[in-house]
Amino acid sequence: MARKRNHHKQQRLVSKTTLLIVGEGADDQAFIKHMNQQINADNDGIKPTIEKQSGGSPGNIITNATRKYDHLPFDQRYIVLDSDIPLTQQDRDKARKHGYHIIEWTPVCLEGALLEVLGERVANNAQAAALKARLHPLLDGPHTDSKSYRQRFSRGVLDAATNTSVVAVREALGKR
Repeated sequence: MARKRNHHKQQRLVSKTTLLIVGEGADDQAFIKHMNQQINADNDGIKPTIEKQSGGSPGNIITNATRKYDHLPFDQRYIVLDSDIPLTQQDRDKARKHGYHIIEWTPVCLEGALLEVLGERVANNAQAAALKARLHPLLDGPHTDSKSYRQRFSRGVLDAATNTSVVAVREALGKR
């Protein structure tokens, strides 16, 4: 007795790049999610997971991220940190050992990078709190909500951004 052949069309499996981006806090997570929504709306090839830590020193953030996500299979891993607290070589080595690339927001922090994208001058020695006070009133809601970044940081603004840290995150998300 001959077997019947299954003539159903097989769906083609598309390989996706799995990506983990861990931000320092909820505002980093919100902005990176917004950025991903803007630039990857039409890109099915990348599946990002965007997470946050609860702040602290760069070493604590790296340690917590490695503990929490090491067992999960990601093709690429990034940790995005403010640059107001310098990373030690030990922190860099630990991140590299666990497969993480580090991106540091410059100048100073996320808010400094975003103000620079908007064309505002930001001193390298500015205080993070002062930069937060300058940026947050420009947003359309809480800085921890990805929707708050829509108006000021459209796809066009993000594509045109030359701030090195914003460009690095954009490239990590797959937009070259």
